This record gives sequence, structure tokens and C-alpha cells, in this order.
Amino acid sequence: MSKTKTITLSKSTTSTKKNSNKRAKDPNAPKRYRTGYILFSVEKRDEIKNENPGLSAKEIISELGAQWKAADAATKQRFQKLSDNEKAEYEEKMAAYKSEKNDKESAKENQKKKKSSKKDEVMENGHDDSMED
Repeated sequence: MSKTKTITLSKSTTSTKKNSNKRAKDPNAPKRYRTGYILFSVEKRDEIKNENPGLSAKEIISELGAQWKAADAATKQRFQKLSDNEKAEYEEKMAAYKSEKNDKESAKENQKKKKSSKKDEVMENGHDDSMED
């Protein structure tokens, strides 16, 4: 007598793909500026890794947070100034990007208006003058 195993497969009724109402991010948009804490973390991360090679990524982040919290005002001020410089640069780039984007959109709208007015003209005349020689 042989024993038989039955395997049952169950299908999940929940969808793994989430529906989001988020707007798609434009890949041509300028990247956002970094905060003082992020700039501090970028500078100190390698230092902490070298001093404590056995730390996990989570532990390194915890250590960075503790060092930032314990940092004196002058250190925080230095990184905040760097952040402010990046922010000003970002705002300039973003203004130029938005201006360029608006120019492109208005050009598209003008093309649509021209096309629709040409269609209206064709409808009124009964023929397209642009096709004649």
C-alpha cells in the first residue's frame, strides 16, 4: 500500500498590486534639495562604517540619528547652510523647469487651436485650401 499526499494550492484573492492615485513623477524635473540631516548623514556614514564595520544598515542609521541629535548648534548650522544653498539652487532650476513646461504646454494648445480652426474652416468651405497647388 502506498501513501499519497494531496497538495492543495490556494490562490490569494487579494491583489498584490496597489492602486495609487499618485501623479506620475516627471523624470526631467529637477531633483529636490537635501536637508541638513541628510547632508550630515552622507558625510558621516562612511566614518561610522569604518569605525564599526559590524553594524547593520539599520544600526548605522540609528547611530547617525543619535549623533545628529547630540551635535552642537554650529555643526547643525553648517549643514543647514549647505541645505539652504541647495534649496536656492533647486528653486531656480524648478522655476526654469516650470517656465519651460508651461511654454511647451502653451505651444501644444496653440497647435490644437490651429488644427481645430482649420477643421472649422474646412467645414465651412467644404474643401481644404491647403491641398490645392
